[in-house]
Amino acid sequence: MADDITNKVLLEHMQGMKAELLELILDIKSELKEVKFELNGKIDTLEKKVDRGFEDARKHRQAIQEDLDASIVMLGKHQAKLEKVSV
Repeated sequence: MADDITNKVLLEHMQGMKAELLELILDIKSELKEVKFELNGKIDTLEKKVDRGFEDARKHRQAIQEDLDASIVMLGKHQAKLEKVSV
C-alpha cells in the first residue's frame, strides 16, 4: 500500500515537472521566434545600407573616372596649344 502511494506521489510530481518543462520550452520557442524576427529585420536593414553604400561608392568612382577622362582630354588640348606656341 505504501509503495502504491509513493509511486502515485512520484508520478504526480514527475507529471507536474513535465508540465513545467513543457511550458518553459514553449516560452523559449516563443522568445526565439521574436529574436529571429528582430534579427531578420536588422539583417534586412543592414543589407539595404550595404547596397546603398556600394551604389554610392560606384557612383563616386564613376564620377572620379569621368573627371580623370576630362582632365586627360584637357591636358592633351593644352599640350597641343603649347606645341603650336613653342614652334
